[in-house]
Order: sequence, then C-alpha cells, then structure tokens
Amino acid sequence: MTTAPHPIDLEALAVTAPRVAGERAMRLWSDPGDTPATDRDRDVHESARVDHLGHRHWRVAAYTWGTGGRPVLLVHGWGSRASRLAPLVRALTAAGHTVVSWDAPGHGATGGPAGSVLDALAVARALQERHGDFAAVVGHSLGALFATHLVRGGVRADRLVLLSAMADFEGTVDGFVAAHGWGPRVNRALRRAVEDAWFDGDREVWRRYATVRDADALGVPALLFHDVDDTRVPHSESVRVLAAMGPGASMVDTAGLGHNRILADPGVLERITAFLGPAAAR
Repeated sequence: MTTAPHPIDLEALAVTAPRVAGERAMRLWSDPGDTPATDRDRDVHESARVDHLGHRHWRVAAYTWGTGGRPVLLVHGWGSRASRLAPLVRALTAAGHTVVSWDAPGHGATGGPAGSVLDALAVARALQERHGDFAAVVGHSLGALFATHLVRGGVRADRLVLLSAMADFEGTVDGFVAAHGWGPRVNRALRRAVEDAWFDGDREVWRRYATVRDADALGVPALLFHDVDDTRVPHSESVRVLAAMGPGASMVDTAGLGHNRILADPGVLERITAFLGPAAAR
C-alpha cells in the first residue's frame, strides 16, 4: 500500500464524485508494494523449478520444489510471495512432499496489477491440471481466505491448513480506511470500486468469498494456527473460522510469534507435517 493523500481530499471527493474517490482509494488499497526475495528465503527461491502460466494479461511465476509424492499447494498472503513461505517449503520437502506455489499478480516475479480471489482460483486449477490433485492446500493470512475458496471452488485436496486466517476480506477495506483516517463515505466508495473492477459489479462478494461461508461443507479436515499476539489479523478471526467449520476442523493457538513468525516456528511446522502424514504416492 502506498502513501495516501490527506484524508480531507478523498472525504470531500467521496461526496461530490464517489466513483472517482473509490477508484483512487482502490489504487492505493490494491498496491502490495515491492515484494523481493530476502536473504532468509533466497536458498529456497533459487532452488525452485520455475515455470510460467498465462492467465488473462499476466505471466504468472509458478514454482515447484522436491520430487516426492502428491503435491502440497502453498498460497501466500498480501504483500508477500511464494518464497516467503520458505520454512514451509523446507519442512514439507524434508518430509518427502512435492511443494507447488505461485507469485500472485502484482507480487514477486509476477507483474501487476494485483488480482482477486477469482484469479487465484484460475491459477490453482491450472496448477492442478499440471501437477495432479493436491495432498493439501496451505494458506497464510489473505492466502488462507484464498485457500478456502480454492477448495470450495473445486480444487481437489485431501487437507486444508490455514495460518493467521482472515474470516472475511471486508476487514481489509475497513482496516485500510481506518488507518488513513477516512470515514464511511470513502469506505462505501472503495467497496463499490472493488466490486466493479474485480467482480463485475457483484455486490455480494464480501459474503460470497468469506472464509466462513459454508465452511462446514468443504468436506476436508482442516487445521488452523493463529497467534494470540497477532496485531495484523486478530486471533478472533480464526476463532470465527473454526466455529464455522465445525467438527472437521481443529485449531492450535500460539503466543509471541505474531503474524509472520508463525510460519517459521518449529512447533507449528512439526504439527503441519504430522497433520499431512506421510507423503502420498502420485
């Protein structure tokens, strides 16, 4: 997300020209910023087998690690990239799994602009056609919301793992608007801009693509992790998801790890590999 104009600018514009205000707010809201590979994940980034998928106007960077059993699909979050999930890649390949992921539009090596959950579903389906059904789908943060929709949308997987999950993506708008000091008019204008630009004017997208929607009908066992000290996505979000999923899901609480360090915690990684079990043959 980039630096916003003074709150008064968009507040006034939202009164006289709400469509323009919404479009300007969306340009800021939908900018993930630079997401380079870091020194911590460079070994994983450089060891990947890299391929590219054509989707709409994007050339999507896709990655594969390992030569083991049925693949595990990783879905990164906002302002991230596939290689930021390096601890998961290391743990899963060490356990004998093949790991597959991609850089979402506007992230990592995939050019912009950013895309939506619908683009994630299209890319995941293409990866499934290429690699076969998944042993699991693992998502972090907004990627957890996406991962849930992938399974709901027909991507075949035996298990689902959600880390630092969002219960819905309305909070991404509400938090962004509040952080910039804007009010309800800008919030409404931004929502309308998102609906028009990404979802063909569908006003029900906030409910339709929520993690909690029909979560009890996903048909796969799910394991959730969330840190009680997460200041980016509140722990209560995963509590909502767990309640919506019902008896087919369980949740592990952590403390002191926050939003991102949970991805590298040895205890979390051990629980994930145990949940997935032995790498299944293709």
